[in-house]
Amino acid sequence: MDKLTEIQVPDLLSFLSNNSPMLQLMIDTLPVPIFYKDIAGVYLGCNKAFEDFIKLTRDQMIGRSVYELFDKELADVYQQADQALFDEPGIQVYEKQIRSKEGDELFVKFHKTSFFDKDDKVAGLIGVIFDITEQKRLESVLTKQASFDDLTGLFNRREGLKQGEVMHKIASRGEGNFAVLMLDLDHFKQVNDKHGHLVGDRALQFVSKILTDNSRMSDVLIRYGGEEFMIIISGSSEDGAGALAEYYRASLANNPMILDDGTELRLTVSIGLSYFRHQSLGQLIHEADTALYEAKRSNRNTVCSF
Repeated sequence: MDKLTEIQVPDLLSFLSNNSPMLQLMIDTLPVPIFYKDIAGVYLGCNKAFEDFIKLTRDQMIGRSVYELFDKELADVYQQADQALFDEPGIQVYEKQIRSKEGDELFVKFHKTSFFDKDDKVAGLIGVIFDITEQKRLESVLTKQASFDDLTGLFNRREGLKQGEVMHKIASRGEGNFAVLMLDLDHFKQVNDKHGHLVGDRALQFVSKILTDNSRMSDVLIRYGGEEFMIIISGSSEDGAGALAEYYRASLANNPMILDDGTELRLTVSIGLSYFRHQSLGQLIHEADTALYEAKRSNRNTVCSF
């Protein structure tokens, strides 16, 4: 064991006292918040970064507990974590979402370790705080990019199929029913040819919003590819699924898109429906796609069931 890790209380307190100016200067140069407390949870000291982090001076903090410095809800979290470290000494790492003094939401990671007195009893802790807000933001962006379609905000095909597999497993256990709807935007090529691809993109966004605004919380909406969408409906009878498919069709047909020049662009969808009867998810999708082909062959803007 190296000399630093052998330092114990009261040796630690003596070391801090005798080397206080130099030690304080050293930790003040570190850009991450550092603090230390005694076994009662009372602050013994900190560095400049910790002062900046909690918007309190060292003098305002030393000799006080978390309950004197933070609101009770946050203080309870800190105290419980500290007590867990005192009960099981060693290294403790955890993440927490907190609100700064300015009201900003922050994600932070705590790294804490206990220190001991001359009798090898826990005497306190030393902690370091890392601001991981930007890391969490980037993780959220990457998760969204991996799961959602950039243009429409709906689930992308990969994530949608994952959601479908979950529903399929539940239904296969006899714990629910579900259906697959395949939707295709009618005459989309004509929209692009006549109005341009920017309007075409807006049309896809418009359709997605209409579908989302008229969906149930349990419905899974997916941009399957191009102008094709998939909706996975759970918790409905076969007749109920058909009624929902018709509701989606009518919701779009009755709400024209308004172009920049004020003219109306009427958009419609053809829908194919397949209901779960213990076939695989792939077979369900194939059946819904077959029904969709029939709907498009039957003059479009209609619902066909397999």
